[in-house]
Amino acid sequence: MRTFVYFLFILLTSNLIGQTISIKESEAQVSFVFLDEDVQGSIEGFTFTGNIDLNALESSVISGSVITKTLDTNNWLRSRHLRSKKFFHAKEHPTLDFKSEQITGTNESFQVKGTLTIKGITQEVTWKFANGGNHLIGTTHINTHDFEIEVYKERERNEVDISITLPYSRQ
Repeated sequence: MRTFVYFLFILLTSNLIGQTISIKESEAQVSFVFLDEDVQGSIEGFTFTGNIDLNALESSVISGSVITKTLDTNNWLRSRHLRSKKFFHAKEHPTLDFKSEQITGTNESFQVKGTLTIKGITQEVTWKFANGGNHLIGTTHINTHDFEIEVYKERERNEVDISITLPYSRQ
């Protein structure tokens, strides 16, 4: 009987002990919307280098990168131009990188403050994440002007919304 009680206790509390997840990098999706022209696009080659425990977010690290030369706006000429030296300079800056500095919230909804590096320039950004049960969905807003990517001279015309979907499995 005592063994059964211990087994039952372990079974019921195992979900509370830790929920480390493994990000499925090959299924991750990163997309963006350049707000001024409503130009949508995506960027691929996501690599995850952090660790996430949904029950200990404060000690988790969310970090990763995408490959600059995969930037795609569904217009070959525009995409090629954005990857050029004038904008993202993909040859000299092959990745866009993010690393968290602070994660707050619950395993269902949390904020990730960290640094985003684009074109060798690092700026602080905050991502808002929601847990979809088997994927994390994050959104943030940046101004490309802050990264010396000036599609337009006017700062307010360089606003971009970014979203990321991170499918995961529980370990």
